[in-house]
Amino acid sequence: MVSRLEKQLKFMAYLFQIPRGAAFLAGLVIAILLAPAGLAQNVKVDFTPAPPAVIREAVIEALPDDAPPETPLQARRQAKRSKAIVENTLNAFGYYAPLISVSVGEIDGQAVPMLAVDSGPLFTIGRAEINYRDDRARTEDRAQLSDSLTVRPGQSAVPAEIIDAERVLGLKLRELGYPFGEVMDRDVIGDKDTATISVRYNVQSGPKVRFGAVQYPGGNIRTKASYLARLNPTESGRLYDPAKLALFNSRLAETRLFDKSLARLSPQPVSVSEGGDAIYDIILELEERPKNTIALGANYGTNEGFGVNAELTRRNATRRGDLLIAEARLAEREIGANLIWRRPNELGYGKGLVLLATLKDENTDAFDQQLAKFGAGIEVIQGPRLNYYFGVNAQYIREESPDRREDFQTLSAYAGIGIDQSDSLLDPRKGWRAEGRIIPTYAFGGGNALPYARSVVQGRAYFPFGESARFVAAGRLRAGTLVGAAAEQVPADARFYAGGGGSVRGYTYQAIGPFDEDANPLGGRSLLDGSVEGRWRYNDKIGMVGFLDFGNVSDAEYPEFDNLRIGAGIGARYMTPAGPLRLDVGVPLNPSERDEKFQIYISIGQSF
Repeated sequence: MVSRLEKQLKFMAYLFQIPRGAAFLAGLVIAILLAPAGLAQNVKVDFTPAPPAVIREAVIEALPDDAPPETPLQARRQAKRSKAIVENTLNAFGYYAPLISVSVGEIDGQAVPMLAVDSGPLFTIGRAEINYRDDRARTEDRAQLSDSLTVRPGQSAVPAEIIDAERVLGLKLRELGYPFGEVMDRDVIGDKDTATISVRYNVQSGPKVRFGAVQYPGGNIRTKASYLARLNPTESGRLYDPAKLALFNSRLAETRLFDKSLARLSPQPVSVSEGGDAIYDIILELEERPKNTIALGANYGTNEGFGVNAELTRRNATRRGDLLIAEARLAEREIGANLIWRRPNELGYGKGLVLLATLKDENTDAFDQQLAKFGAGIEVIQGPRLNYYFGVNAQYIREESPDRREDFQTLSAYAGIGIDQSDSLLDPRKGWRAEGRIIPTYAFGGGNALPYARSVVQGRAYFPFGESARFVAAGRLRAGTLVGAAAEQVPADARFYAGGGGSVRGYTYQAIGPFDEDANPLGGRSLLDGSVEGRWRYNDKIGMVGFLDFGNVSDAEYPEFDNLRIGAGIGARYMTPAGPLRLDVGVPLNPSERDEKFQIYISIGQSF
């Protein structure tokens, strides 16, 4: 079509020094994106014949909402500007030869810009083909590339779809083993007589590639190559797969051992396969993080008192990606220390070994307890959204009260699963989480030797509202049960308690559930508690929260819904790199005589 369309192609190519087809399509998209949006109340547009409703609405929406013209000359200028916008909008839908006439009318003595629009024929794809700039693509691969072409003869010639087909071709090239393949440009030719657009994509495939060996870094990198090899999903001699290389990079990042990590193909091929494919090694570029990290934290509750936490993490102590974590807690009700040794990928990728030792002295209204625990377990990470774990623990527990002292020894197994479909670990605003855990135990001492099992399940969900998601509705529900023994037969920390900052806010710590004759919490065999929160972000740093909590602990074997204690309150959040700094004030709505009028809680992280 040697006409206005062809002149536009040449002009755009001249201006931007890019192929005329690319200039043509890019120009259309840019014009549409830059066109000011408005209601176009001052421009009268008459369509003959009437186009589809979606096109008419797009045209009207794209026109500028200029001030009413004061003179016929201003009206004509507005009409000319609107003509260009209408033309570009119609082009975006595949109408490349519209007829648009400009005039100035008069309504109630006021000059009115007017457009008479004939959208013309809908252009379709006449021919779509791939032109290879080199001869390295295999015949069978060329057939698959042609099949992947999303632009087909007969379909509407929409610019966005013509451009997107280039991206799809590039992805397909890499999937077929051509990591250096690219779509160089495209040639677009229009035919006004047949109302068709023909597109030719110019492709340079480059060599077909197979993976070679992994070149591990030397120098100051402490991590052993044998450990890094466990993270490698590629196989030497296998066809290049971009997903495998991306997975390798993802696994390197997940270790948290490196400030910088990159797995890439070598600059040049190292050999050629029997079938003629180029073999490229994989080069690892790594910069390790500092060996040691110290973290500090604190919390406060009106009834629970003040507490501080310290954590020292030693990375790569054995040069096999392990983490040695020493934790200490000092609080009014608790003094304790944990030593955790995590050996990720010890049993293969995603299968890690965990060793644990704990010493704790805990003094609460429900019990005074000294505890020593040793455990070993396996963590299996199926991906960023799913993990499960299992293991064994051995404990020695001494419980004391004014009139008695009991010693327990317990052997327990445990198993659990966690699913995380939320968008953030520290401050989720969308998605959901679910987890479950069961701990079958055999206890000695305390005058008894008996088996029992403790299990807990919990679900959490987050629902954002509005485009900016500044308001989030969040909910939590948890249930637990203890079967096989009465509450008084098991160690106190195996029973269930509710009330306080991690449960039903507004109530005294551990104050929901059965009590003895001296008004000390006894704990129970079942638990049901939950929360509903409305979280509002004032800005990127400050947020507010309103919440309603509920919960019940009973001697029944399974959770009960009667006698629920309900608390409500408000809170403030200050966003930090370590998560939100949380301040909550809770009020019990149906308190007992043991509860205060309100409770205050200060901590790091959202409540759930």
